[in-house]
Amino acid sequence: MRNTSGFNTTTGVSNYPIRINVAVATPPPNPTGQHNCPNGQAVTAYVGPGTAKYNPNESLCLPAGAGQAVEPSMTVDSQGTIYVESIRGVPGGLDLWRWYNTADGGPNANGTLPFKYEGQPDCGLFVTPFCTASGLAPGGGDGDVAVNAPDPSNANTPNVAVVSLTAAEVTGSHSTNRADQFSTPNPATTFVPFDDRMWIDGLNDASHVYMEYHDFGTTSQILVQRSSDGGETYSGALGAVVDAATEPSVGPPTGNIAGQIKVDNSSCPSHGNLYQIFVGPDNPVDNLNNSSAFFNAAYVGVATGVSVTNPTLTFTDYKIFSCGAGSTCPSGAGLGNLFPALAVDNFGYVYATWSDNTDVYYSFSTNQGTHWSPAIKVTRKTSQAGKSNVFPWIAADANGHVAIAWYGADQVGNSNTVSATNTHWNVFVAESVNGHALSPSFTFSKATDHSNHTGQISTGGLLGSSDRSLADFFQIGIDPNHLVNIAYADNHAGPSVTYFTREKAAAAGISTKGKCAGASH
Repeated sequence: MRNTSGFNTTTGVSNYPIRINVAVATPPPNPTGQHNCPNGQAVTAYVGPGTAKYNPNESLCLPAGAGQAVEPSMTVDSQGTIYVESIRGVPGGLDLWRWYNTADGGPNANGTLPFKYEGQPDCGLFVTPFCTASGLAPGGGDGDVAVNAPDPSNANTPNVAVVSLTAAEVTGSHSTNRADQFSTPNPATTFVPFDDRMWIDGLNDASHVYMEYHDFGTTSQILVQRSSDGGETYSGALGAVVDAATEPSVGPPTGNIAGQIKVDNSSCPSHGNLYQIFVGPDNPVDNLNNSSAFFNAAYVGVATGVSVTNPTLTFTDYKIFSCGAGSTCPSGAGLGNLFPALAVDNFGYVYATWSDNTDVYYSFSTNQGTHWSPAIKVTRKTSQAGKSNVFPWIAADANGHVAIAWYGADQVGNSNTVSATNTHWNVFVAESVNGHALSPSFTFSKATDHSNHTGQISTGGLLGSSDRSLADFFQIGIDPNHLVNIAYADNHAGPSVTYFTREKAAAAGISTKGKCAGASH
């Protein structure tokens, strides 16, 4: 360097500025103030312009090595903390983000939120000493997240539970400090091996969590277990959702598709009731077709009078809706597109949604799931009428405040076979403030400020032959301010990652008073 650049013989300093061993530039800060993000990112951070009703859509930061972040689950606790979880696929595990106003900062001026990336609650393969030492692939095939009520013995901090699927088993873990640390994952939470599609929901106490999963290997039975330690173990209770009268219709060979389990957390006499939605054939004859096109009926399993000290959970099944015996529904695609979904509001009213790949349907129950209203097409008389609409999800709070979100295409046809180059998808929302009225009314809006996917969307799950880049579902939640929050999968700019948006203002006319379901209606 001295010979080529020249130097001052007195000071020994080069005559020219020379940069040696230049450090790699620090990546620019996340535009929405998200923090704890890894240096290397799977995709470039994105913040959109927003829509008339929804804030700018923001991508959630993800390590480059994650590969993907799909099937986002989300929940909001009673203090307004938002948790979003997504899967990488086996054996990659889960990723989780949190927004807690006190620690993470308030909303940005444009309404976006400064989420904190909390890493992998199931630890991922070779990420922590637990994984390295055990050699286990703890999950990432499916995932879900749930919260409990504030714990008075832990500074009123709500418990956070997560589950992660390996197919052979379900891994469970939980956090008592708002997802900053999780307990050592329990890699064997279910009583039956070879499981599929588990969902969880928390009771509004400090520690009880219910988990649903499929006996994937033999019976297609839907099993429910209860945790009394916040989601670390699920040995407190066991129940079978498909009762003896319904099993001939929805057992093998066709089987069923189960949606999320929901707990009645109202202050009504129905508090603690369990509701499990599923779709399957209408009758034993339709079941013999062994075809997903004959998932032509929606059901709910109901467990009432549930005590957290009783080790047995007893369900009775009721039919919510049927396309008719022998029918493959008006679309010819059945109702497995993909998961049916369920919600319970603060007064014990129960709400259900499902799709036939063309229309999104809705029904409600005023008497704990035993009787249901005629089905309503929420896509009717909207810009999505007659087009492809899949993956509906539902949330409810207050008295009759209901929101349904789904992926909707700009093309007519089955989502599995529409144009792979000219079909564009967005997230749409139908919201009601009188969801259990004789004739509920819905407000329709678009939540995405850009198309989140181009091409086909598979509704065949792991066996599907169409595009599975968005995986099989996304979720929404309603916060204590009655705002609709949405976490969805997006691959418009590269690999599929998780995006988030929420409503700018709560819907007008939300009622926080009223009579409990089952009372005078």
